[in-house]
Amino acid sequence: MTKWLINGLILALLLLLIGCVSRTYRVPDRPEKAEPEPVTILVVIGKNIEEINLQSDNAVLLNAGKSTKLPTRSVIEVNDGYIIVNGKHYTTPVYFQSPNKMRINGKEYFGSILVQDRFIINILPVEEYLKGVLSSEVAENWPVEALKAQAVVSRTFAYRKILNNKDTLYDVDDTTMYQKFDYSEINSRINSAILDTNGIIILYQNEPIEAFFHSNSGGVTENCRDIFQKDLPYLRSIPDPYSSKNQDTFWTFSMTGKEIKAALKGIIMQEYESLVLRDIRIYKKTGSRRAGEFLLIFERNQRQVIKGNTFRLAVDPKSLKSLLIHNIHRARAKGGYIFTFSGRGYGHGVGLSQFGAKRMAEQGFSYRDIIAYYFRGTRLGNY
Repeated sequence: MTKWLINGLILALLLLLIGCVSRTYRVPDRPEKAEPEPVTILVVIGKNIEEINLQSDNAVLLNAGKSTKLPTRSVIEVNDGYIIVNGKHYTTPVYFQSPNKMRINGKEYFGSILVQDRFIINILPVEEYLKGVLSSEVAENWPVEALKAQAVVSRTFAYRKILNNKDTLYDVDDTTMYQKFDYSEINSRINSAILDTNGIIILYQNEPIEAFFHSNSGGVTENCRDIFQKDLPYLRSIPDPYSSKNQDTFWTFSMTGKEIKAALKGIIMQEYESLVLRDIRIYKKTGSRRAGEFLLIFERNQRQVIKGNTFRLAVDPKSLKSLLIHNIHRARAKGGYIFTFSGRGYGHGVGLSQFGAKRMAEQGFSYRDIIAYYFRGTRLGNY
């Protein structure tokens, strides 16, 4: 083998080695961190429905794995186990979806609509749900820290209900029995309060709390156990001076004995229904001095004790505004008596006082301060 051939082979080998060393290998791209799926909530917006008027652009019906485009306006007949749309039957459950707003029986909604068992259920992210809650529960011109406090409390309330009702058809309805929900009054200040507290909830022992709230405590909040039969350490009665000087703190309400008996039909004993209601007294008070039980006195000295909250909800909670009652005045009326209740506050009194939160915010407290005041021993965090 000649020198030139040997040198050629060496050079070729060197070039091969250099090529191997200098080759670059592309490191596979790391997968982008996936955004967590938004927590969704199922809100009943209609019960025992027989007909749905749906209006939306580009809406589709989803059923049994198939998608059907709908016209801009549809009248849907709802029956047990099926619906009829444009003459065609679909077995429930049925979903309606649109990239735009959907108007259901005159109200606008976002997200998906589920129809099942004569229920209409709005399925949407919790953060979107809060827009409809806050616009219904508080005024948009309230101090921003009060709006933030309501956002955190309402978000926590929603999370707790989602956990409690995970095996049921829905989580909440759209009434004040849960949280008032109406998507028609969205505004930028409320949206900002929700965004600024995004995902923040109230925790106790690393679980979302039962975040009860009411309009106005009247100067003292209520023990949870005296209303909801739950003894929760973060929902104990506390003095609430921030709620004691509101224009709506004091109230009076009058109702005849006949009207009260009619409201309590099914609650008072049947043999008392034909008797004149002669007197109403507070039989037992709670730790916050609210009416824990009422004593109803009928003709022939027949008596029945009724729990305070049962009485209030049956009679009219919007007029008999709270159980923090100062006086019950009785006056004779044609065929019986008329009763005038005088008291202060509005609502059950458990947890956050909305007008108390407003007053605290006006005095410079942050939403964190407000929540710490009304929910003792809790912390804020994400779940």
